[in-house]
Amino acid sequence: MGKLNLPVLTIVSAISLALLLLGQHFIFNQHTLRSWEEKFADIPGVVAAAVDSTPDGLGLTLKLASDADLRETHGLVLNLAVEAGISLDAISIDDDRGPVLSRTLYDIHYAIEEGIATGRFQLMADNVRDELTARGIDGELWVGSEFIYLEMHYGPEHLYQVFPRRNFELRGRAA
Repeated sequence: MGKLNLPVLTIVSAISLALLLLGQHFIFNQHTLRSWEEKFADIPGVVAAAVDSTPDGLGLTLKLASDADLRETHGLVLNLAVEAGISLDAISIDDDRGPVLSRTLYDIHYAIEEGIATGRFQLMADNVRDELTARGIDGELWVGSEFIYLEMHYGPEHLYQVFPRRNFELRGRAA
């Protein structure tokens, strides 16, 4: 039997251990992300959810049903996002907006931002309602204590948009 080379054996052992731990971390991380996706997808009104790990933390992309109750769904999503450690600015809604609703959102977002800045929500709601009516678009605008919710439908197009009313920190939200 030959001499054992202790430094080589130590290096091989350290590399093997590092690879095993890295593999375990990757498998556990993927399992955890899928688990969160399943939890978000179980929320009423959510058709699909994708949770991604980014350098800035976790990100969430949601696909909502065309008949989803945006206010209720968004509240449930925020509560679960707190638990998952997902920040508000890392949540996006993937909807079926097309050229008509995209243009309309661009045109009315000034009124919404002005309403947020000035607190004149009735004027904001009137301006948005008038614009949607003039374009033949079905839509709803709700003012909540933390967010303004906009939902628009035009033929096969569906748009869901949530505007924070102020600098809102998701970590401080009560579940």
